[in-house]
Amino acid sequence: MTKNETATSVEEFLVWRSNLFQGLKARKETIIELLDALSSNQQAHSVVELSLNPLFRRDYNSLYRGIQEFLPTQTDPNYEQRIETLFSAVSRTIPPTSKHYNLFGIDTTPCPRPFAETLADKTFIHYPNPIKGNKPINIGHCYSVVCALPDQIDTEKVPWAVPLSGERVPSKHKGVNQGNQQLKKIWQSSLFSDKLSALVADSDYSQKDFIGEQVKHEDVVTITRVRSDRVFYRQFIRDPNQAKTSGHPRWYGDKFDLKDDQTWTEPDEVHHVPFTTKKGRQLTVTISGWKQMLMRGTKNYKMNNHPFTLLQIVVRAQERNSIWKPMWLIVIGSRRDELSLVDCYHCYRQRYDMEHLFRFKIIDDILFNSRCTS
Repeated sequence: MTKNETATSVEEFLVWRSNLFQGLKARKETIIELLDALSSNQQAHSVVELSLNPLFRRDYNSLYRGIQEFLPTQTDPNYEQRIETLFSAVSRTIPPTSKHYNLFGIDTTPCPRPFAETLADKTFIHYPNPIKGNKPINIGHCYSVVCALPDQIDTEKVPWAVPLSGERVPSKHKGVNQGNQQLKKIWQSSLFSDKLSALVADSDYSQKDFIGEQVKHEDVVTITRVRSDRVFYRQFIRDPNQAKTSGHPRWYGDKFDLKDDQTWTEPDEVHHVPFTTKKGRQLTVTISGWKQMLMRGTKNYKMNNHPFTLLQIVVRAQERNSIWKPMWLIVIGSRRDELSLVDCYHCYRQRYDMEHLFRFKIIDDILFNSRCTS
């Protein structure tokens, strides 16, 4: 790195640090020192051990108070400005993308706390259990996390996700509802309004009360997985020569049952993408797309006004046999045609980068502890 590049990097870092400092509500010096300790960490395996780092000049009590109090509250008169400043600081850590869209991911992750007797608002959570025969449940909190997913080319194909928002899901709420609130703040930010935004999520987010909120944002395309037992419909297109009849207009056409291939029509578009695994195995990904599909709506969400593209992903080996069950995706949003079927497939594959973030133990603890009292 040349001297000019070093000077530019240092200047950008100082601007980032200043924006972060201004966006914090309280315990500003504590949080800055905590970030310094985390960045230089080589030995700490828990949050409290970061207080032993030479760059953290306070005790462990200040560390936990800083985590719990640094975020601005909605009662703060400068709440919107502080949130915008924090988003500005975080956005500088996202590598610039060469694509014509920004990619985001949303998911929920469990935080088991079965032995925290005084922890408020504990509830039953889904948590994988390695012991055969045991139910995958535990007691604790669940957290909704929204991340920016940088280009894998810029990260040299290393899984990387930049967390933008992490909030605890109250026991009486659903993760999708909490996610709607988080995404609303992000979409309203001017930092991500210059490009099309693609949002990827798993099948839990394919329900109407999530998709129905996201389609309200014109510059957002949502890509979610759907269960293989869902039923959709072709959009009904009336013959222009047919005389209009009285009564309610028809919205839904032929039934499209994902588990019954007899109801499927010929796809509108098909792509074959070669793929090589890390072990050198040659695979072919077949992406079939059906456009102008509809799902049933509700009184609050008129889904007949929001057609989507349905994708079927089939992975085959050289012998042309399918090696996994087909995966179904829906792509919905007014600008969905700006993404090709191959783009949608690669976007969804990148969603799994968030799993590496959840496995980063210290980041998890900081994220969770910052919301334990909320």
